[in-house]
Amino acid sequence: MAPVPERPLDPATVTECHRAFSPMLERYAWAIVRDWSLAADAVQNGFIALARFGGDVLPEARKNWLFRVVHRESLRIREKQSRFHSMPADVDLVQELSASYELNPVAKVLQEEEVENLNRRVSKLSAEQQQVLRMRIYEDKTFAEIAQQLNIPIGTALSRMRLALERLRASSDGSDN
Repeated sequence: MAPVPERPLDPATVTECHRAFSPMLERYAWAIVRDWSLAADAVQNGFIALARFGGDVLPEARKNWLFRVVHRESLRIREKQSRFHSMPADVDLVQELSASYELNPVAKVLQEEEVENLNRRVSKLSAEQQQVLRMRIYEDKTFAEIAQQLNIPIGTALSRMRLALERLRASSDGSDN
């Protein structure tokens, strides 16, 4: 089969179509794949196709054309997901193997020393840096949640995390021991 020649559509028209059709296309894709991020991927692929090949599509047919492309993309994604999930994990076997696995005594002592060393380096950080670090890592909060909870700008939360990681990295290199 001969490759389809690319006839791009101008970016302003693609943007206009995106603004007009993307919400309903995402809902349509979600109905097929049942996952919002995968639905967004299908819609994005549809608009990429529109930008690359939409020059030949009549203006009144663009909506239907996009729905057909998003439909095919959603089915392709769903098929890919079903192949990925078709091999069930033997949960009992995984639990048995993980329960029976133990580090050798030397490795276990080294691991405990590393954890102790890391905790000591974290304790040398400023209270604000420690707070952001612990909320991000141990409480698995987003930076937006951290900023809201601490009543600080999100940039401040990001800066505190960056500075904390830089100090930890520097101290692990031996420059702060």
